[in-house]
Amino acid sequence: MRKRNVNPSVDTRETLLRLAARSFATQGYTATTMRSIADQAGIEAASIYYHFSSKEELVDIVMEHGADSIVRHINEHFDALPANAGADDRFKAALVGQMSALIKFGDYALAHGRLLSQLPDKVRERQIKRRERHQRLWTTVFDDLRKEGFLREDVDIALCRVFVLGFINSVQTWFDPKKGSLDKVADQFITMFFEGVQPAAKRRRSGRRKELAASS
Repeated sequence: MRKRNVNPSVDTRETLLRLAARSFATQGYTATTMRSIADQAGIEAASIYYHFSSKEELVDIVMEHGADSIVRHINEHFDALPANAGADDRFKAALVGQMSALIKFGDYALAHGRLLSQLPDKVRERQIKRRERHQRLWTTVFDDLRKEGFLREDVDIALCRVFVLGFINSVQTWFDPKKGSLDKVADQFITMFFEGVQPAAKRRRSGRRKELAASS
């Protein structure tokens, strides 16, 4: 295939970013080269430097895109809620918002989640700050759940966040839209999260046994 020498353009830049995100997500930072990305785009290796000065700059932009897309999607779902929405509504909005972002921006999101330990120092520092922003968003969601009586006082919010995000961040590996929407998945997860998976009668028996053990 004849390769093209290109002038900077939005379309070419977006194509390169998309290909870079896929390469970083699947091959890692070290194994991905500027030449391989240019080859995938069908352009001369030197042409990629019209758009990005270095691989470090390119991965930084990919990571920023992944982080921003997730936070933006969550905030869009927050904004769509009615004014009287409760903490439980915001919890579901955050769940669906992040899952939909991970599916829509798959390679960017995968790179965002997988590359931290491989990044150059300055890029890693910026990525840590992006992750901290994301964690603060979720901590606020859990704090609000507690304030409105949806979480017990003894629940560790940091551990709770790890549990919920572990579920969300694996969505690309198991979600099948043929089996139900993200809304339906979120509803089922929320039920399990707040009510557990034991039948109500089983929970009552277990609670009664604990009461008897405590009184003996």
